Amino acid sequence: MTALQLLRFQMRELFEPASVAVIGASQESNKVGHIILRNIIESGFRGPLHPVNPRYQEILGLKCYPTVTDVPDEVEMAVVVVPAKFVLQVMEDCGRKGVKAAIVISAGFKEVGKEGAELESRLGEIAQRYGIRVLGPNCLGLVNTHHHMNATFAKESPKQGNIAISSQSGAICVVILDWAASINIGFSKFISVGNKVDLDEGQLLEFLRDDPYTKVIGMYIEGTDRGREFLHQAEMTSRVKPIIALKAGRTSSGAKAASSHTGAMSGSDRVYDAAMRQAGVVRVKNIEEMFDLLQAFSTMPLPQGEGVAIVTNAGGLGVMAADACSDHGLALASFEPATVEELRSKLPPAASLYNPIDVVGDADSQRYDQAIRTVMKDPNVSCVVALLAPTDLVDISSVAETLTAFAGSSPKPIVTSFVGGKEMAGPIEMLKTAGIPNYPSPDRGIYALAAMIEHRRNMDRAEQAVIRRLETDQDMVSDVLRKVRAEGRLQLSEAEGKRILKAYGISTPQEGVAKDLPAALALAQEIGYPVVMKVESPDIAHKTDVGGVVLDIDSPEELERSYEVMLSQVRERLPRARVTGVSVQRMIRGREVIVGMVRDEQFGPVITFGLGGIFVEIMKDVTQGIAPLDNAEAERMVRSIRAYPMLTGARGRRPGDIKALVDVIMRTSQLAMEFPEIEELEMNPVMVGDEGTGVTAVDALVTIRGERQ
Repeated sequence: MTALQLLRFQMRELFEPASVAVIGASQESNKVGHIILRNIIESGFRGPLHPVNPRYQEILGLKCYPTVTDVPDEVEMAVVVVPAKFVLQVMEDCGRKGVKAAIVISAGFKEVGKEGAELESRLGEIAQRYGIRVLGPNCLGLVNTHHHMNATFAKESPKQGNIAISSQSGAICVVILDWAASINIGFSKFISVGNKVDLDEGQLLEFLRDDPYTKVIGMYIEGTDRGREFLHQAEMTSRVKPIIALKAGRTSSGAKAASSHTGAMSGSDRVYDAAMRQAGVVRVKNIEEMFDLLQAFSTMPLPQGEGVAIVTNAGGLGVMAADACSDHGLALASFEPATVEELRSKLPPAASLYNPIDVVGDADSQRYDQAIRTVMKDPNVSCVVALLAPTDLVDISSVAETLTAFAGSSPKPIVTSFVGGKEMAGPIEMLKTAGIPNYPSPDRGIYALAAMIEHRRNMDRAEQAVIRRLETDQDMVSDVLRKVRAEGRLQLSEAEGKRILKAYGISTPQEGVAKDLPAALALAQEIGYPVVMKVESPDIAHKTDVGGVVLDIDSPEELERSYEVMLSQVRERLPRARVTGVSVQRMIRGREVIVGMVRDEQFGPVITFGLGGIFVEIMKDVTQGIAPLDNAEAERMVRSIRAYPMLTGARGRRPGDIKALVDVIMRTSQLAMEFPEIEELEMNPVMVGDEGTGVTAVDALVTIRGERQ
């Protein structure tokens, strides 16, 4: 049996158990154990159901047993609703009984502190020893509508549908269930993961990827302990179905203490952003956006192109929708001449025949139907937005009824925005019942379409992604790191860092290290003016900050003056720093960028690229990617910064060498993957020359991690 087959077999007993025991069931209607038992019964569960509680003989008409081991029949899945201090014994009983899966509803574990964390650790050990898959603890439970099982204590019982929800917060689960009931949305699976002692988002994605009842996956995430596994499973899953994720804690100060600018700018939220983007996950900022996208993805087909057609009875709404398309990076479709002529024959003379199509304020349902069906046939149109304002001349219900005909049959996605108040309530309810997504403003409908189009692009990119392996000298890097570690250091000198860059084919300037002024003058003469002079010290990471860099020295006289001034400034600001000499290197000109790497605890090596130089942390014009990077992702990183026009030749300048810059990012990614002992690496600045002239890393900061205890 393969690992995937084993996972699916074990998940089957969690999601589709043949028999269930509710351990901690109660006769008291306000107790969680009673609500869960009642929900399982009322959801129509078809297998044997056994309440377990030594205090009762019978609950809700079912025979009650003192312990799970007293149940005479097989029990595949147990729902555990007892105080935390009794959970370990209950899990031991489940193991002896042969229970294969457990939902531990009980709270009082790591969320309450050290003692709870120890209890949770022992829970995990028991589950592992007996081979029990565990959801929770501290969770709301699980719903599988297609197995007629609601094993939660939520008030709302969801209807059947094609959305699977995973949430780390039970409260968010309740909010989503309440929302779904209000707009006629159904679910395939509803999973409250709780503390994730065993099952986490990555394993759930692996299962849901092949679930035939699930079309779209929604996730509420507060954090993940197995970031790279989550990244891998999300990437595999998003190739076949969309994942909409709300990651909480966006503004937390999650940046690790780091010696480099790269580390300082790689806070946890930036890393999650990069990870989700690369994995093809659609990340939303709030629960309203999540609802909007789940509604569209669950009811409509994916767009096969990028052109949007807008049909409206109010010019102002059309303008708002066109603006929203621009805001979200969507293009208004240009209609074929045949489409324009057909519209001309069907619409009144006052109508606007070009995108947005204004069918005029007195439009009836037939006019809407004709306009939408006409543009749907146009090959340049990939999706349609139907807007309606409640004018005195329009029969809103009639238009809504006409639009419901597109539910389930439209080859292209259509979203609506019936904008108004009480007059819209009934017609909007008709749209919801039919499964046509309606949004209170054009912008929200356009946002949903933009997310669908971006998901389709990601699917296309994923199929074409190839990670190139570049020729490097790994032995040279190993020698440098071995020498540094042997000397008891974790910080490499600039010269050692540049040796590593050279080993990976990254260009550095001609340079040398001088122990005194005569040696510095000789080096400058050999290299050729102009030169740069930098202090050499294992104790100084950012030399510019302490006056340890002098640029554009164009004569021996200037070098001689600068030498003493530079060293005196360094001694004044850092009197205890060990100064081992000065580095003299060729002065390189170009546009300054930063390329770096910091190793994240969850996701591994995070590559940073952005505008470089001394103001990098102030400007923060940077982007991140998770190694290993493919060429397309490296190119995206370069294009995504605000300063990108500076690299492409703004204001008449020649374009920079973008191809060589992408190559440096790819080599940095490969270095990070092949040498996990490198904790941080920063090249700042990397000087980008004109197109065809290459790029040069003029500084290198490398930190390795200490030996693990």
